[in-house]
Amino acid sequence: MIKIKHINEDDYARIFVFGDMHGCLGLFNLMIKEINLTKKDLVIILGDSCDRGEDTIGLYKRYAELVRNGYALIHVLGNHEKMMMDGYFSGDTLDHQIWLRNGGDKTKRSIYKRNLNSFALSWLKDFIGDMPHIVSSEQSIFVHAAFDGDKSEEEQEEDYVLWSIEPFWESNNTGKRIFHGHVASEENRITRRENNVFSMDVGAVFFKRLEIMEIRSGEKFEVSLRE
Repeated sequence: MIKIKHINEDDYARIFVFGDMHGCLGLFNLMIKEINLTKKDLVIILGDSCDRGEDTIGLYKRYAELVRNGYALIHVLGNHEKMMMDGYFSGDTLDHQIWLRNGGDKTKRSIYKRNLNSFALSWLKDFIGDMPHIVSSEQSIFVHAAFDGDKSEEEQEEDYVLWSIEPFWESNNTGKRIFHGHVASEENRITRRENNVFSMDVGAVFFKRLEIMEIRSGEKFEVSLRE
């Protein structure tokens, strides 16, 4: 069943959007400093914070720390979080192998490095389990992979919003901006599509550079770990 979280954009001074961090804790910490995040702002993460990068567990712990300290952060469910739930927390052997082959091996190393197990990570299982598939406001839709313009928010299918690589922006008739991740930009840049759709996955884990957007002003911010 699709989970939808509704927000009022006017409740926040600024709204920052990005996604597909894939364990890049260093880039995330640099970005938080770069934007001078305050408790009046909102951060929306468009899924896929696990796998492929150097410190998945450290990244989720950093999110949890920010929330505990009163910062507003919403994490959308991504296909990699779904794979981690099915392949690590649920214990299915086939799903476990699929997860490992798609970057879960790096997450597993991040877990073992801290001498943790699934019981010790019950907080993370709960965190992922609470993630919405869609965040919706009067002006915007935030989703991991895609949004089917022929269906209402409530009628969206999980596989589509988590996995689709179709050019769904061609039929965005929602009257809203849509922000999504999932397919990494080959140019390491945010891409504005037709019909007010923004592709936000800049391939940070591959390029060691992160670009995000503040949606009200359209201002972009970037940080890099390149030498």
